[in-house]
Amino acid sequence: MVRQVRFLINFVLIILILSCERQSQKIVLREMENSSQTSFHNINGLMFKNEKPYSGYIYSLYPQTNDTMEVKCYYLGKEHGNWRKYSIKGTLTESRFFVNGAKEGELKAWWPDGKRKLDYHFQNDEYEGNYKEWNYNGQLILNLNYHKGYEEGVEQMFYDNGNIRANYIIKNGRRFGLLGTKNCVNVSDSIFKN
Repeated sequence: MVRQVRFLINFVLIILILSCERQSQKIVLREMENSSQTSFHNINGLMFKNEKPYSGYIYSLYPQTNDTMEVKCYYLGKEHGNWRKYSIKGTLTESRFFVNGAKEGELKAWWPDGKRKLDYHFQNDEYEGNYKEWNYNGQLILNLNYHKGYEEGVEQMFYDNGNIRANYIIKNGRRFGLLGTKNCVNVSDSIFKN
């Protein structure tokens, strides 16, 4: 019993030490550049400044108001950290995350009036989990599920009025249910019309 307790304590300590080491390796970006004032160029998905991969923030301003339009961040030229977009009125319209060039976590977007527009989830640069979209009136129009970048599970699409457009399940790569791709007519209705 004593050995099991010691093993458990040692295991917990190792986990704490490793998590502290990872936290101490957090990337701190200090540079902040206006996209219009500095010559940035993108080569094969990497952001460069003065022929060197850029690490820092790049912000863009609305020309008519000089308010922030978007803020992007890079580490060694790769997309990294929280990217944000704003409406001309200053409200947040999009927030997403990148880790070392790959999409990670949630991508959320809002219509200019603040209503939800979309909510996606990413893991290792692939769709993962629930994926939802709403129209401008706040009506849910897409409710999909993904696993490792592929649709998996209950999938639903709606018309702008809320009526179901498609309702199906994907299991083991196969689709079952109402696809909404054709106007379905019951065979007996077309045969036995008087």
